[in-house]
Amino acid sequence: MPSEDVKKVYPNLKGAATARFEIRAPLTVEQQQQQQDVLITATPFVNGEAGTMLLTLIEPTLPLPPEEYIQYIGGGFTNIGLEFLGYFIQRGGLEASDRVLDVGCGIGRMAYTLAYYLNAQGSYEGFDIHKPLIEVVAETFGDRCQNFRFEHADIYNPMYNPEGPVQAAEYRFPYPNERFNFVFLTSVFTHIRAPEVRQYLDEIHRVMKPGSCCVLTCFLLNRESESYIRRGSSGQNIVHKLEDCFTSTLEVPEEAIGFKEPLLLEWISKRGLRVVGKYYGGWCGRPDLTSYQDILVLQKD
Repeated sequence: MPSEDVKKVYPNLKGAATARFEIRAPLTVEQQQQQQDVLITATPFVNGEAGTMLLTLIEPTLPLPPEEYIQYIGGGFTNIGLEFLGYFIQRGGLEASDRVLDVGCGIGRMAYTLAYYLNAQGSYEGFDIHKPLIEVVAETFGDRCQNFRFEHADIYNPMYNPEGPVQAAEYRFPYPNERFNFVFLTSVFTHIRAPEVRQYLDEIHRVMKPGSCCVLTCFLLNRESESYIRRGSSGQNIVHKLEDCFTSTLEVPEEAIGFKEPLLLEWISKRGLRVVGKYYGGWCGRPDLTSYQDILVLQKD
């Protein structure tokens, strides 16, 4: 079965141009009668080792947000949501019955695919600082997902919420202690400075149940990534020092922020969180990697 789209989706994957595969997915009688809203997951094994999980949706009926908002967040919606759902399941151990918190939920790119994975015992809560996005995601989901809830966090941000009255370094998540057993942040630590990151780590630890996991993306500065930046291979020129972080532009620092890897890992450890998974991304020019940003998987003991 020719799979010409593999090269398009994973341009840096070795052998993508000649990739061929066939997936057979037996459906239950109920699924055969209603071939809509079906999530199919498959994990390839090569020489006994699991590869990256593949996911697809068959005839999803949950409406997509308006295209203008999808472009506003950089384009890509369902495909990116499915990619990260695979990371959440395979790397973070996400279960269908988990209570999930999405820090920086945007227009629901991650919530969309989670709606097809979480069961009636699971739940989802997300917040974002950009109020128009919260209004869009609330309209998109409407009454379809009773166990999904979205909230506007009126936090100051020079790019996304310049009128916000609350500083992110002082923000307390609007949830009780130990409420969630899965927390994730995608493209959040790449847009906030060091004091905000430390506060968010405090709050993440507070709202997580013992034994639960957190998956976050970031730009980690280490010997390898910095060498790619010096060569001009990086898509993010994160070289300007700003307090305890680095940015690609001092004019608008929040556009792209990175952290020295040992320092960020130290902040994580001091807050009672343990790094149980580290996956470097291709943002700096690393070849043959599927994810763009670096991914950390944290566990609260």
